[in-house]
Amino acid sequence: MNTRMNGRAGWLRPAVLVAAIGILTTLVSTATPAVEEAKPDTGSGGTTTTTATTTTASAPHVVKVETKVPSRRKVVRRRFRPWGRPSPRRVRQIIGIEARRWHVSASGLARRVACESHFHWWAGNGAYQGLLQFSSSTFYRGLRTIRTRTVSVARKRTRRVRETRLVHYSDGHVERDRGRRHRQVVVRVYKGRLPRRPSVTHGWAQLRIGAQAIRGMSGVSSAEWSCSA
Repeated sequence: MNTRMNGRAGWLRPAVLVAAIGILTTLVSTATPAVEEAKPDTGSGGTTTTTATTTTASAPHVVKVETKVPSRRKVVRRRFRPWGRPSPRRVRQIIGIEARRWHVSASGLARRVACESHFHWWAGNGAYQGLLQFSSSTFYRGLRTIRTRTVSVARKRTRRVRETRLVHYSDGHVERDRGRRHRQVVVRVYKGRLPRRPSVTHGWAQLRIGAQAIRGMSGVSSAEWSCSA
């Protein structure tokens, strides 16, 4: 029996020793704090620096706040083609524009147009055509002394525009918010040119020649019309 006990004791000693080593290894690994591996960072100059990884991300914060207030006056420029075949409503608009441009009476020019064509660009009477009933020779005589082919029309209106508040954050995103209303005057400027060789019935060209004739600065005399201005 002693021989059996001694045999068992001899077998248990290595097993106890292995178990003890395993317990000690577990305790050591639990007690040692985890350290993140430092990663080498090579700069552009070839110098290697060590950068520790940060695990805690900071919340974005406000970097800048700005307020954009709309301008009191805004000018918008557009190109357009002067009307060659205007409706009666547009004919009246052209009359007002050309009368102001050449400092003549808009009502006088309108009376002459109403008498000659009833505001119809397509009106005709034999050799005489258009809003002011030009013959071909008279029209092109007036066209040679037209001074300028540039046409400029301005339209003005008032509107209310809100200001914009921009909040910039450290992470790059921007928040937009609408603020107070401001009064703004919007001026729309339309510019165009009369054709170099328009047809005899071109409405805008006829009215420009007619306005300049009333002013006395055209190759066509105002006395050549039977209808008074």
